Amino acid sequence: MLGIHRALCIVNMFIFMFCFFMLMNKRGYICKCKLKKNIKSIVILLLIIWLALRGIPFGFVVLEVFINAALVLTLICKCIYEIDIKKSIINSLIYSLVYILIECSIYWFLFMTFTYIGNYIYVFNLGINFLIIFLGIYFLEKVQKIYNDNKYLVYVSLTIAVNIFIIVIINISTSQSHDLYRIVINNNIEYNNILYMSKISSFIEHVFPYILAIINTILIFIFVNSIKSEKEKAKLELVNEKLDMQYKYYLMVKESQEKMRQVYHDMNNHMNNIKSLKNSSEDVNAYINNIEYEVKNNKNIYNTGNALLDIILYEKSKCCMENNIDFNAGIDFSNCEFIDMIDISSIFSNLIDNAIEACNKIDEDNIDKYITIKSTFIKGYYVVRCENSKTNELIIKNNKIFTSKKDKFLHGIGLDSIKSSIKKYNGELKIKDSESKFIATIHIPVE
Repeated sequence: MLGIHRALCIVNMFIFMFCFFMLMNKRGYICKCKLKKNIKSIVILLLIIWLALRGIPFGFVVLEVFINAALVLTLICKCIYEIDIKKSIINSLIYSLVYILIECSIYWFLFMTFTYIGNYIYVFNLGINFLIIFLGIYFLEKVQKIYNDNKYLVYVSLTIAVNIFIIVIINISTSQSHDLYRIVINNNIEYNNILYMSKISSFIEHVFPYILAIINTILIFIFVNSIKSEKEKAKLELVNEKLDMQYKYYLMVKESQEKMRQVYHDMNNHMNNIKSLKNSSEDVNAYINNIEYEVKNNKNIYNTGNALLDIILYEKSKCCMENNIDFNAGIDFSNCEFIDMIDISSIFSNLIDNAIEACNKIDEDNIDKYITIKSTFIKGYYVVRCENSKTNELIIKNNKIFTSKKDKFLHGIGLDSIKSSIKKYNGELKIKDSESKFIATIHIPVE
């Protein structure tokens, strides 16, 4: 009996090592055996064999077993994989702990399920444990994807599951301790030594589960709020980074934009003078036509009353021209000096960027791609209306846009940025969607 049990412990160790090799290969580590025919390598190899032959016992999470298993893997990493000692120790410790905990959990489940304990329990333990570890490593990419997509839900679910397990174990243990207490009383055995244990058992049974539930409810509440806070913080940092980049970019092109205005202002006069003096040379005609073409490509000069907004409209009009989008802008910004430049960039850049994105998704040739952005002053409000053509379907609920795209976290940041900016001025954003067009309207009170 002892010999079979010992052999099964060694088999457990070799399954443990095999699954580790499989995991390292799955994670992209290349096996390059570095064992050399010297005394040091021979000593390491003999140490690995000796530690492996000690096996992994069933159902025990003791420090000696844990250190033995982790040491075997660390030595294997040193001899076989090109990995530094720090990563070797971390990988070995984490894998050893997970493997032993899974193996022990299966063992004690089988131990409490079956009344007769024999070698078949250990065989079942090995089989189930190997199947779980093997499938977990084989489908590692899918497991990681599920974890990455729902990691916060996984944390909460595991917390709840572990606490339910603790409460069940407590109820079972207190029930068994009560049975022991009744046996002692019925047989008139001295029970002073277990009286204190009985009181502790009653406390654990009747009070501790509620304390545990309250503590974990508080922890889960704190955890969920922490998640929301981190998401909002990350979103705000992303928005601010985008705005800062836009703002710096527009300041960089401001000087060249001013020069372009002057060139365009005088260009028509230059064209008339050249045409009146020119000969019939084809080279001169071609030269003049090229200049006229350049002027037409740079004719979208705006005068909204704000230099930064003029630059934004100019840049976006060029982008629309490149994407065959008909861009029409009529913006009067003369009485809006109270709006900060960073918010001007946020509001108008994101409005037009969202419209350009929607137009670029139009695949049908018979649908015109257009963007129309206008502004006016109505009854003490500055009103901006941006309309664009579209074909993609949107879900709008409570003035929010929902999407089926995988990047739900990043989707809608443009609109969130607009809302964040106009909120400073007690403004409001309204969105309206139909089958062929999308309309965003902004109302900002003007003092």
